[in-house]
This record gives sequence, C-alpha cells and structure tokens, in this order.
Amino acid sequence: MKAILSILFVLSIMSGDHGGMDRITQVNKHKNAGAEAFKAQDYKTAINEFTFLLDSLKEKDDTAMLDLAHAYFKSNDFDKAKERYANIQNAADKKISSIANQQLGVILSQDPKELEKAISFTKTAIKHDPNNLQARYNYELLLKKKQQQDQENQDNKDDQNKDQQDQDKQDQDQQDQNKDENKDENKENEENKDNEKENENKEQEGDDQEKEEEESQPQESQEEKEQKEKEKELQEFQERMQEIKMPKEQAQMILDALKNNEVQFFQQQKKQSNKKTDSDMKDW
Repeated sequence: MKAILSILFVLSIMSGDHGGMDRITQVNKHKNAGAEAFKAQDYKTAINEFTFLLDSLKEKDDTAMLDLAHAYFKSNDFDKAKERYANIQNAADKKISSIANQQLGVILSQDPKELEKAISFTKTAIKHDPNNLQARYNYELLLKKKQQQDQENQDNKDDQNKDQQDQDKQDQDQQDQNKDENKDENKENEENKDNEKENENKEQEGDDQEKEEEESQPQESQEEKEQKEKEKELQEFQERMQEIKMPKEQAQMILDALKNNEVQFFQQQKKQSNKKTDSDMKDW
C-alpha cells in the first residue's frame, strides 16, 4: 500500500512539473517570436506575439511591454503605443521607464497644444536615466520648439493688437469723418435757413416798400374816378354807334346831348321808347 502511494506521489510531481515546463515553453516561444518579428520589422506579427504573451498568458514582462509599445509606435498606432508606454513609465528598471517617458514625450510633441506635457515627460526620462542621450537631445529640441511657439504666439498677439489698433483708428477716423460731414451738413442747413430767412425778409421788405409806395402815391379823387368812368362809357358808346353804323354826325349829336343833359335824356328816352317808331328815329 505504501508503495502504491509513493508511485502516485511521484507521478503527481512529474505531472505538475510538466505543466510548469509547458508555460515556460509558451512564454519563451511567443517572446522570442515577437522579438524576431520586431527585428524583421514585421510589426503586425510582433504585436500579435507580444499581445498574446502579455494579455493571454498574463506574463509580467516590462521588456516585452516596451517592445509591444515600440511595435505600435512603428505601426503609427500612437494611441495604443501611448497606452502601452504609460504602463511602464514607472517601471522598476529605470532604463525602461526612461525610454517609456521619452517616447510619451515624442508622441505628445506631435500636438502643439501638448508641447509642455511632452517637455515634462522628456525631463522625467532624463531623471530616470541621466545617460539617456536621446532623451537629452529631445529635451533641448523641445525647449527650442517651445521658444519658437511662444515667439510665434507673441508675434500673433502683437499682430492682433496692431490689427485691433488699426481697426480702432479706422473706426475713429470714420467717426471723425462722419462728425465733420454732419457738422458741414448742419452748417449748410443753417446757411440755407439763414438764406431762406433773408429771402423772406427781402420779400417782406419788398412788400412793405410796395405798400408804402402805394400809400405814398396820391389818392385818386372822386372827380378823377368819375372822369375815368365817363371816358369808359364814351368808349363803349362809340363802339355801339359803330356797330349799328350810325352816321358820325348823328352820333355826335347824341353825344352832345348826353354831355348837356345826361340824366334827363335817358329818363325821357326810357319813357318815350315805346311811343317812337322807326320813322321817328330816322327823322330824329
């Protein structure tokens, strides 16, 4: 019985060792395959091998994680590369953490808005490994790029301020011009009003002068009015005589009679007009 138990125990140990040997084999297989693919610049295969190693086999290997991040970076998949670099930016191996921070700085430097963060990551890379010459070079390059960016921003700001000042000056000039135009227009309106008023005054003065002249002229006497009326009646009388073709001598006799006894003549004529005949008028 004891012999049987001993045999089972040995078999159990051998079975456990086989499982451990199988995992180690799998880890080494995928790690080596990933490294060979990366060296051959077959980044797709390298990504698959390292991903299986780290995610499926749950292997804790910062070097493999760095190689996976590099493979993503070489494939221009910067988002996934940044994620993998971030996993090892504080790795126990300072050389690995230095390179991870350095690469995070490289990725962020592609966005001008993230330039300060890129400088910070690169500075951290130098702290983790002062002998990282690539990080030092990148740091100096990023500082220079930041200075250029700040200068450009300042120049743009100055240009904007200048443009704003020019616009303000233009607006002020336009306002001044409008004021001058309004002033000239108001002056012209005032002059027109003054001219109109002056013309009205002149017209009023002319009317007053004409009225004064009329008033200063001697008033027509009643006799003059009567004389004018008589002259008018005489003219009308002569025109009537011409219309009926009365001889001039008879017309003169009637006219003399009118002058001598005008009122009586017409009264008598009015009374006798119904009694006279055409023959009487001829004889008369």
